[in-house]
Amino acid sequence: MKTKSIILHLIFLVIVVLELIGTVNGSKWLDYPVKPFILIWIAAYFLIMTKPQPYRWLVMLAFFFSWSGDLFLMFGWKSDMFFFAGVGGFFLSQVTYIQAFRKFSVGQGKGLIARKPLWALPFLIYLVGIYVLLYPHLEGIMKPVVALYAISLLGMSAAAFNRMGLIEPKSFWILFGGSVFFVISDSLLAINKFATPIPNEGFMVMATYMLAQYLIMLGLLEGSQTIRR
Repeated sequence: MKTKSIILHLIFLVIVVLELIGTVNGSKWLDYPVKPFILIWIAAYFLIMTKPQPYRWLVMLAFFFSWSGDLFLMFGWKSDMFFFAGVGGFFLSQVTYIQAFRKFSVGQGKGLIARKPLWALPFLIYLVGIYVLLYPHLEGIMKPVVALYAISLLGMSAAAFNRMGLIEPKSFWILFGGSVFFVISDSLLAINKFATPIPNEGFMVMATYMLAQYLIMLGLLEGSQTIRR
C-alpha cells in the first residue's frame, strides 16, 4: 500500500506542477486539460485508501461539486452563466463539506464550537471583514451571491474547527489547515476579481486551492483510520 501511495502521489505532483505552469503562463492549452484531474485524483485516492463506511458518499459528493465548480469557472470568461454555475458548484461543495465534517469519521459528543459558541467569533469577524472589504466593489446580484458564498465558506472552516475534541489531533489539524487554505484561496480570488489586483494572483490562488483540497481529503482519510469511539 505504501508503494501504491508513493506512485499515486508522484502522479499528483505532476498534475500540480503542470497546473501551476499553465496558470502562471496563461496557457489554456495546458491549464484546461489538467485542471479537471485535480479533483479526479483526490477523489480516486480517497476511494482507494478508504474502506466503505457510512457517509463516505458525502465526501465524494463534496469532491464532485468542487470538480463541477472548477469546470464551470474555467469558462467564466465566456459568459456570466458559467461564472454563476461555478460559484454554485463551490457553494454546494462547501455545504456538503459541512455535512461531511459533521458525519464522517467523527466520534461521539459535541464539538468545540457547539460546546463553546464564542469560538465561532473569529470566523464571524473574518466573514464580516472580507464582505465589508468587497461590498463597495460589488454590483447588483453579486452582493447577495458573494454574501451567501462567504457564509458557506466560513461555515465550512468553522465546521472543520468544530471537530476539535471529536477526532485524533493529527486528523483535526490537517483538515482544519485545509479549510484555512480554502478560505485564503477564495479570499485572494475575490479580492483580485472585485477589489484590487494581486501580483501573481493566479499562482497563489491555485497553489492554496490545491493544497486545501488535498489537506481536507488527507484529514478525512486520517480520521477514518484513527477515529475515537
